[in-house]
Amino acid sequence: LEPVLGEENGNDNFRPLKTIPVFSFHLLVSMMISFIGVGMAVVFPESKRCEAYFLMLYMRVIFWVVTLLFDHMIKYHHDKLRMNGFHDFHRVTNVHKSVPFYLVSLWNSAIMAIQTLMQHYYGDNFGEICIQSLFSPIVYISIFSAVETTILAIIHGTYISRVMRFNRARPLPDAMRGSFESGSSVGLTQRNADVAELLEKQADLISFLQDHNLRLNQRLMQMNSEVRTITLPPS
Repeated sequence: LEPVLGEENGNDNFRPLKTIPVFSFHLLVSMMISFIGVGMAVVFPESKRCEAYFLMLYMRVIFWVVTLLFDHMIKYHHDKLRMNGFHDFHRVTNVHKSVPFYLVSLWNSAIMAIQTLMQHYYGDNFGEICIQSLFSPIVYISIFSAVETTILAIIHGTYISRVMRFNRARPLPDAMRGSFESGSSVGLTQRNADVAELLEKQADLISFLQDHNLRLNQRLMQMNSEVRTITLPPS
């Protein structure tokens, strides 16, 4: 009989994490906004600088919506990864998948605050400030976007590298690799351990083992049915 759930022939049930295209697309959008901003700041004539600035504001709003959808998609894939038993990798990449949404939200909040201050301080003279080459709002918002893209490039690049190694390695779930060899005593003997993290790890292990036992039972029932079909003579 073939091994139950393919455990003796390697991790045949491994499902690669398909988040690299999502991260790449998010970084590409950020880079495009930054390049467009710099291009408008350099190319647009002074009379069009206000229009360029407001175009960048619209693009920032669109990018926040894209980031919101990006955040939901990444959480969906990582929740599936977690349910499949890869809890350690889920935790290792927790910062990479959480920071982009907070970073873009923080950047947009800062831009909104600066816009409010400028409108309040300059009032009807805001149009005159727009056309000043060095102090034009299109300059500062382009700098903001360029810095944001640089940070995202570092975060996304690190994440993509980790996921590529993870998918190539095709590891077994943590419980099968001996990460939880101590069973019910996971982490209880570790000094200075974070209690909340240990409890979360215990809950993850229990959830994975319950799901794994369910799949084993289903596979055993299927094998039992196949054996009966082979051994019992036709009536």
